[in-house]
Amino acid sequence: MSSRIWLWLGVVIAAGLVLMGASRLAVLEPVENLVLSVTSPVQDALRDASRPLADFLTNLTDVNELTDENQRLREEVDRLTSEVSRLRGSEIRLQQLQQLLQVKEAHPEEAYLVANVFAQDPSNLKEVVAIDRGKADGVREGMVVLTEGRSLVGRVTKALDDYAWATLITDPNSAVSAMIQESRAQGVVAGSHSRRLSMEFVRQDAPVNEGDVVLTSGLGGTFPQGIVIGQVTEVEQQAQELFQSVWVEPLAGLSDLETVLVLASFEPTHLEAP
Repeated sequence: MSSRIWLWLGVVIAAGLVLMGASRLAVLEPVENLVLSVTSPVQDALRDASRPLADFLTNLTDVNELTDENQRLREEVDRLTSEVSRLRGSEIRLQQLQQLLQVKEAHPEEAYLVANVFAQDPSNLKEVVAIDRGKADGVREGMVVLTEGRSLVGRVTKALDDYAWATLITDPNSAVSAMIQESRAQGVVAGSHSRRLSMEFVRQDAPVNEGDVVLTSGLGGTFPQGIVIGQVTEVEQQAQELFQSVWVEPLAGLSDLETVLVLASFEPTHLEAP
């Protein structure tokens, strides 16, 4: 090894020993303080400049965590909402079955088939609904269809093997022989394209008032007697006319039918004209 290398090595070692000694003796403290006083503002400036970036990164992490938490909460809310909906549906179904049981207990002489409504006429030109009972279940054309509360819905007009179509009393082609419960005034409850019920052929001198109950009269043999159709909502009398104009509100909620009863024990009769 050359003498120059040995010389540099010795100088480095000597300088290191001197610095170590000076550090122990606090000789370099003025120098250190000077360096710190010069570099401290620079460090503070760099710290201040980097703080927004650090805050942004921290907030970004918090936002990501909050987003994940919100997603978990939304999923939990969806699950609980579905569960509440299911329980509510079960409760409604139980209430319907209880009403059906009450009807059967009140009329033990009658036989009913419980059916669910699963479709309506897609053209909206007819007031008909499809039920999930058909010929295989004993459903026949002409059978009367009621609500769980035993108010009139309509009658079966087409029966297939596994399902049937029922025409509602609001259909324009529907006509039901009826009477006013309070006065026994006779008439015919007919449907219309406006889905309103009118009681036709009620004599001008027959006492009819708003709020009167309209029942099936049983005339003609198409429907049994005494089934509730609805209530009178409007009465118009004109001296020149033979009949009153009577409007009826159906008791059955025909726009939101879910479960109905098919009166299997009633056999409609078809009278021929004399």
